[in-house]
Amino acid sequence: MNNSTRQGALLKLYLFRHGETELNRAGIVQGAGVDASLTPLGFRQAIGVGKSFVDRNSVVATFKEWNIICSTMARTRETLLGFCLGAQENANATPDESAHEYLPDDISLPSELYSIPIILDARLKEKAQGARENKRNDITQETAEAMELELGNPPSAFFKESDEEVAVRALGVVEDEIRRATQSHTSSSTLMVTHGGVIRVLLRDIFKVGGGPGEERIRVFNSSISQINVHITKQQEDTHSDSAATTANRNMLIVGEEVFEWTATLVGPIGDTSYIPPHLVSERSDW
Repeated sequence: MNNSTRQGALLKLYLFRHGETELNRAGIVQGAGVDASLTPLGFRQAIGVGKSFVDRNSVVATFKEWNIICSTMARTRETLLGFCLGAQENANATPDESAHEYLPDDISLPSELYSIPIILDARLKEKAQGARENKRNDITQETAEAMELELGNPPSAFFKESDEEVAVRALGVVEDEIRRATQSHTSSSTLMVTHGGVIRVLLRDIFKVGGGPGEERIRVFNSSISQINVHITKQQEDTHSDSAATTANRNMLIVGEEVFEWTATLVGPIGDTSYIPPHLVSERSDW
């Protein structure tokens, strides 16, 4: 079969984990069922990342032509608020200084915050951990379920997701961004504000790391950023007789009547903490 590609697009994808929460500090599993808020340190982390992100990436502080997508959970929304404040400070804007003291009891994000466009997407919420939620992170699933049974709570009362289920929803967001990027002839950028469990699943699914028996757990620190560059090319095919064998190791995406292939590369370290001011890095921030 005669198969060729044309010059494609580049999607720069930044996976931004939320700032520190009290449960992070205590080594407690949060999951999707515990909607914890940031600590004052966690909020300052987010502000610091916003400042350095704009400076290091030469980003216009209004993030024109960017997509910023945020999990619907409180800790990610609060992180994005801090990030936007930091980004605007770096541009010599004057956002409400009272927000630096701490957060309101209830935070809701408009579609734009300080002229920065925002999309809230529940597909980026944390992995549901079932009976382990709100328990120490050294307690296994089996032990957690036994503890709940002693309290009269059956395991069926706790919603738990597999990594595969998380991958389906989180990769759906990534693929939506790839579809958007196919409309660009050069490059586009997306910041995803999400959770450690989601980032680990995405990295495992895209790069095949950290998911095998005996492999060390991927460390994704609070307020860290993992950058992925996604290279997208449109396929020009004379026939549609591809067998499964010829496409098994390629990421293919259909957009309308067109077929695109995408490959990803990791830029810098996983869970890069260099955007965070050094004095604000949490001691237990990879839980």
